[in-house]
Amino acid sequence: MKKLMVALVTPFTRDNKVDYKSMDRILHRLLKEGCDGFIVCGTTAETPTLSHNEKLSILRHVIKRVKHRAEIWYGCGSNDTAATILACREAQKEAIDGVLLVTPYYSKPNAAGLYAHFDALASAVDTNIMLYNVPARTGVELTYETIHALLEKHKNITALKQACSNLDMVRRLKQQHPDFLIYSGEDGFFDEGFDAGMDGLVSVMGHVCMKELRTFCDDERVDNRLRRRLYELAALTFTEASPAPVKYMLHLQDECENILRLPLVAVSEAAENRIQEYFKKYRHRLED
Repeated sequence: MKKLMVALVTPFTRDNKVDYKSMDRILHRLLKEGCDGFIVCGTTAETPTLSHNEKLSILRHVIKRVKHRAEIWYGCGSNDTAATILACREAQKEAIDGVLLVTPYYSKPNAAGLYAHFDALASAVDTNIMLYNVPARTGVELTYETIHALLEKHKNITALKQACSNLDMVRRLKQQHPDFLIYSGEDGFFDEGFDAGMDGLVSVMGHVCMKELRTFCDDERVDNRLRRRLYELAALTFTEASPAPVKYMLHLQDECENILRLPLVAVSEAAENRIQEYFKKYRHRLED
């Protein structure tokens, strides 16, 4: 069975505070629909706009609400190795399943620098580590050789969120490290990722289609109509800067305000129209 996790949004109130009531609505429904885990304070959470205290408050709130019914991974990576070590040590005091650590952005270290960064992190903490490979956002990419070398040394590096389409690396890693968990971080490649041996999906669109994803993954029969529907939704979810599209979708479901923190803004009217047409076409939680 494939594991389905959601990279959780951070709902905001109209006065730009964290909206915990809306967060509770989203968490409650996703748990009911079979969500296996949550990435807290990842990219989708608009983490660069959250203060240190807000991030810890959100993490503790999610832990309290989830009550061990799903995995919780906390995003606390940065391009400062020393600061990331401190953040990981603070996080591992909480009831989490592990930390999500993105490759250092902006600095653009080479392969030796990437290895040294994650080697230092894995040596400094005991908690499980999920590597986050997202070259489109960070400008650097973890290679098979770097990940393989890290896995040979560190048992607490247990998972990878692969947010790019390098499926050859996925196949090689699963062949050499079959117990190493690899999750697709790209909604638009989930099916190809599963075929390549990925263990699950860390999804943004899953906020609004968890039931459908669960059905697709659990049903032995391939439903091409459902596949097309999910791929269409995946394209809409990233039609503009994420998480703006999925926040608008959640707003249509009356689950949160359509509010983002600058520099991100709400989706354009054209994107709104495309999303509304999709929801109407499939009667997807939206009244005609």
